[in-house]
Amino acid sequence: MNNGEFYLSDAIGVIEEVLESGGEFLLSPKGTSMLPLIVQGEDRVVLKKYGSVSPKKYDIAFYRRANGAFVLHRILKIKKDGTFVMCGDNQTQLEYGILPEQLIGYVSLIHKGERTIDPTSLRYRCYVCIWCFLPYRHCVRFIQRVFRRIKRKLFHRL
Repeated sequence: MNNGEFYLSDAIGVIEEVLESGGEFLLSPKGTSMLPLIVQGEDRVVLKKYGSVSPKKYDIAFYRRANGAFVLHRILKIKKDGTFVMCGDNQTQLEYGILPEQLIGYVSLIHKGERTIDPTSLRYRCYVCIWCFLPYRHCVRFIQRVFRRIKRKLFHRL
């Protein structure tokens, strides 16, 4: 650990304590699963605890998987049995069976440099409606892969 970085497993007690007391926790997410919305090393998110607010479809939830891994993914569906179907914005594989007790908090704000994105804003809700339409996401990811391959081949020849 350096540069102020820490493992979530080492800090989860503090994070849960802050959220449980009604506070907010500022987190710099790692990974690419929430691209293009959340960029590793550039963006930060504000976490809040689900208290009087119930989890809703399209919330970005912070949760712990059964294997202990911490994940920041979007709720795509709330099933009748109360479990959640989750998926990262940059993924197509759905994750089923997330229990309510696995949810630690949700993203209440996204900081992108000097800009702040409020998940209740019209612009954000439009992004969610377009991006979460799964077939659309498959097409975008396919086009990205094709362009990456072309770029690799072109620059490899130089």
